[in-house]
Amino acid sequence: MKLHLKLGAIVAIAATSIGFSAHAADAESTWSLGDKDGTAFLYTASPSGPSLTLNCSDKIGVRAVVYLNGNSMDELEINTKVSLKTRKVELASDSTKPRDGNWVYLRRAKTLISTKGWQGKRIFNAAVSGSPVSIDVSRAGSYEITLPAVNDDFKSFVDNCTAI
Repeated sequence: MKLHLKLGAIVAIAATSIGFSAHAADAESTWSLGDKDGTAFLYTASPSGPSLTLNCSDKIGVRAVVYLNGNSMDELEINTKVSLKTRKVELASDSTKPRDGNWVYLRRAKTLISTKGWQGKRIFNAAVSGSPVSIDVSRAGSYEITLPAVNDDFKSFVDNCTAI
């Protein structure tokens, strides 16, 4: 039960950290910077792939939230009675070997939330190097995230996130 509450808190924090009104398919592929209640975040959406949020977390560094169906944060409805699952996710990029680990998975929202520091950092580093990220989600399929080029918003996120 404690694990459920702890994961519920992670989901609630991730879900309330960002507000966007456009659907991911309508967004241009670029990094957008934001701040919600003192928590810095980056968001990118691509019409050809999953949406991605990078949050600054003092506990694990950079937390990644991947919206497999391209939803934005505004489109997620968090139900406190939702059953949180974990999925084994393998991450790979042009600059790294594949590595897998468990992520929190919200099946109805098709959303993944990183649970370990290396997961968000691996995606962050792929963005810096300009590499696409391949993710293979157990029982959910394979996806590729084409990350936009580093821009001023990305650099500002780096400057303001003390967890990097």
